Amino acid sequence: MKPRLSTLCAALATALLAGSFYAGGVSAGEKEKHVQAPEAAMKLAKADNAFGLKLFKKLHKDGHNTFISPTSIATAVQMAGQAAAGDTRAEMDKAMELEGIDALASNKALMAELESRQGVKLAIANSIWADPSRISMNDAYVKEVQEYFDSEARVENFSDPKTLDVINGWISDKTNKLIPNMLDRISADTVSYLINAIYFKGDWTDKFKKENTKDADFHLADGSSKQVKLMSRKDEIKYAEDDKAQIACLPYGKDGNSAMWIVLPKEGTSLDALVTGLSDEQLKGWQNRAWEREGTIKLPRFKLRYKETLNDCLQGVGIVKAFDVGQADFKRMGESKLGPIFIGRVLHEAVVIVNEDGTEAAAATIVEMKAGGMPPKPWVMTCDRPFLFFITDEPTGAILFMGTCYNPDNPE
Repeated sequence: MKPRLSTLCAALATALLAGSFYAGGVSAGEKEKHVQAPEAAMKLAKADNAFGLKLFKKLHKDGHNTFISPTSIATAVQMAGQAAAGDTRAEMDKAMELEGIDALASNKALMAELESRQGVKLAIANSIWADPSRISMNDAYVKEVQEYFDSEARVENFSDPKTLDVINGWISDKTNKLIPNMLDRISADTVSYLINAIYFKGDWTDKFKKENTKDADFHLADGSSKQVKLMSRKDEIKYAEDDKAQIACLPYGKDGNSAMWIVLPKEGTSLDALVTGLSDEQLKGWQNRAWEREGTIKLPRFKLRYKETLNDCLQGVGIVKAFDVGQADFKRMGESKLGPIFIGRVLHEAVVIVNEDGTEAAAATIVEMKAGGMPPKPWVMTCDRPFLFFITDEPTGAILFMGTCYNPDNPE
């Protein structure tokens, strides 16, 4: 049975998730190229990978493309986590694998480490948005996010329809216009947005020759096939295999500090089973066993766009109280006249484009913070005693008539 398009695309997404931060799988000749990351950055990267892997397994659907940025999701949710306290914070830290990790210092170290990369373009941006008419932000929290997440702090009028374009414009700018219209609406109970955007562009260390790209059949999940442009490269390529999969590594840039790991299930192994059984140890095992040897890799040109609301997925991995207005504790963020603050939605969008030259990818995550309370009780107003009344012109506010009614006559 030949590999299917959705199967291979999901495998590539899984490989990208696995290969972003691990240092394993480096051959002896390459070790001098790779920098040694600070321990705090490596610990947080491992936690973010584990968190992302849990989410990926929850989001994955057999036969459907999936593509996420674990770094983007983790960063945005961790910004929200810094505003949480009590059981809400403990629950979030546990789900995000942050127990025993200084998330603030580690985030600062990881952001600095990723932004220092040479040979590829890797840009990460964070922002916090608030409407002062809806929330009084805690200055200490805002300064904390600015310092440790290198975050912008923006004040906007959420009731102004133009604000939607402003926020989407910020995301578009930070993702090189790959994600232009992510946010669909700003609801009346939204008080703040915590946003992460990540953009990557890297040329292959050894590019595919365009003359080797040929039309080929790719077999889809429903048993049909479609024509794709299949790239081909024969070279010394880092490679490993076991009884379930073939694994190849394609580095980016001169130093190879970024790479795409491609995992192709072998005949008789479904991608769904491979993803279901994925673990941190298995990913590292694949990478550690890979070494350079002559071989040929054939890879389709492809583009994926994936967009999902992560509420159910995050609750499925243990972040529950943060979404519950009756249990969430986000007092560290500030106070809202609308009521207690909680997470309303977590939105994620990711795009990847792969061709002969390299890879361009972007992702953004929006944590939408809302405020509210229990639904108000139905009310009854019975005017069976003296009352005051006005008749007004609404556009101008002019009082046209006003009066008191102590003894109403019954009109005929």
